Amino acid sequence: MAIWDKAPVDLVVYEKPLVDDGYGGQVPGVGKAHRIRAFVQPIDADDNSSQGWSEPARYKVITRDAPAERWSHVEMDGASWTVSEIPRLHRGSARTQFVTAVIERRG
Repeated sequence: MAIWDKAPVDLVVYEKPLVDDGYGGQVPGVGKAHRIRAFVQPIDADDNSSQGWSEPARYKVITRDAPAERWSHVEMDGASWTVSEIPRLHRGSARTQFVTAVIERRG
């Protein structure tokens, strides 16, 4: 679809392979980097901000496809972000399907 060719934001999404933790188990690691283009929308704060708690910066990422999982590492505009919710695949048809994910700023 031509609209995905005009997405204004460049992102780097890292795969999350399982790696050895040194104790016989496995933990998520940082894998191969994928460059994608996406539309990014800011998300408003939850109710916690009205109670005096500060909210992390959150954005909704909309793209054709993304190799992201929950807790995947993302780089956008020189900052580090984390995928905080399981990415959702929206299927209308093969031409119109897209993925949405919510990312939060690290640190």
